[in-house]
Parts: sequence; C-alpha cells; structure tokens
Amino acid sequence: MPDKGVLGTNKKASIFHLVQDRKTFPKGYFWQLERAELEFDALDRTVRVNKRRAAMLVIGMYLSRGLITTLLMKPLDYGLSTTMLDDVGERNLKMLATLFLNLVRRASVPAKEQPWPVPVELQRFIYSDEEMRQIYSNSKIKKSLEYAEKLLRDWAEEYVKRLIKARDPDDE
Repeated sequence: MPDKGVLGTNKKASIFHLVQDRKTFPKGYFWQLERAELEFDALDRTVRVNKRRAAMLVIGMYLSRGLITTLLMKPLDYGLSTTMLDDVGERNLKMLATLFLNLVRRASVPAKEQPWPVPVELQRFIYSDEEMRQIYSNSKIKKSLEYAEKLLRDWAEEYVKRLIKARDPDDE
C-alpha cells in the first residue's frame, strides 16, 4: 500500500476522500447491491461509512471498477489489447472477470456470510454461478479462492486501518 500519491494512505490521497462521510459519487457508480449496503443522506451523499463499508468501497474501487469493469470487460478501451480478441481471448477475459467478481462478492460481505449474488448490472458480461458451479466445486480452485478471499479481506482491512490512521493519527 503506498503512503503517498493518488492511491496512498494519507489525507491528500483520492482513495482517502472516497471513504469519508458526505461524499457524492456519480449517478450509476454503485451497483444495486452496493447501494443497499451503504447509507445515504437526503443529498445522496454517503453517511456512516464504518470500517466494513470503507473496505467495501476500497475493494470496489480497485477490483470492481479498476480491474473488472474497465480492463477485463473493455480490453480495447483501456489498452489491454490493441486488436479485437478472438473467441478464446474473450472467454478467457470473461473467466478472469468472473473469478475476480466472485472474490469481490465474497469479500464485500462479513466473513462466513452468503456472498452477494451476481450484480444485475454485470450479468450479461460474466459467467453465471450455475455456469461456474463445476469450476467453483473443484477442490484446488475452491482452496485458492478461499485463500484469495482471506488475503483480499486482510488487505482491505489493513488499507482501511491506514486510512483511518491518516484521518485520526491518535486513533488506533
């Protein structure tokens, strides 16, 4: 985690400002599932951004928006590829997007809770849980996903802890 720069864990970093109360996000920024987890005031600004919600926002910024809905779903637009992908390339990116989204869905809810369903907004871009059932049930993949989920939770928790420390240096 950088301590300086746009994504740093300091008061001047953009990510710091995203996890504070009374922030306005662009219309359509959040998936319906995310909006349901957050609270908003009469002006549609976030309120009561606790540690869990802040972690969800951080995961959402890095993985949901930074990786899944940009790079993996729009590889030409964001420079991942300079030419149209063939069918195999498209299926591979769709598989990666689906696996990363699975991690987001699992890590965005408290541990041991049922993961979010596939966001309605992304259903046509990724594989469904039913299509992925055989892959998710493979013991090696299941172990890898569980391990990755734990790492993602730990990373988001630590990131939020550092952001809180930047806001309140005396609050540990």
